[in-house]
Amino acid sequence: MRNYHLIHSVLVLVAFSVTQVDAQTLYKHVDKDGKVTYSDKPPKEGDTGKATKVTVDTTANVTKHVNKDSKGNAQKFSDVKARGDARIALRDKLLGDIKLAEKSVEDANKALEDGRQPLPGETRGGANAPMQRTPEYHERIAKLEGAVKNAEANVKRAEERYQRGSPD
Repeated sequence: MRNYHLIHSVLVLVAFSVTQVDAQTLYKHVDKDGKVTYSDKPPKEGDTGKATKVTVDTTANVTKHVNKDSKGNAQKFSDVKARGDARIALRDKLLGDIKLAEKSVEDANKALEDGRQPLPGETRGGANAPMQRTPEYHERIAKLEGAVKNAEANVKRAEERYQRGSPD
């Protein structure tokens, strides 16, 4: 029962503080049974119990309205949108870099496969001797294999840049 009275009293206090901002003085009356009552009027002469005057600070727990101009908010939104658009553009560029690097790997692998056949002048031997490939053939194949490795390394670097979200 005391909790009910306490809650009721707090609600009354809040109601007075919200609805009557200009009323700065409240009276707290505790009767002989311990019942607490808040009022904006002093207790009657014949009431038994203890009455105290409570001064309410009307400026406490009040937020002031900040008048921000719409240009400031629009500018902030514009800045946020521009940064978001820049991140999207960077992500798209980095994805494009990955696709180009992957295409380079495909092209390098195709060139290697096509280059496995010796070109004229890259073999020795004849009808009676076994066919041998010349050092020029092996150099050309080594270059093609190196191009494949470089292209694969470029894919890896492009994927790392994408993961970091940085073009560097």
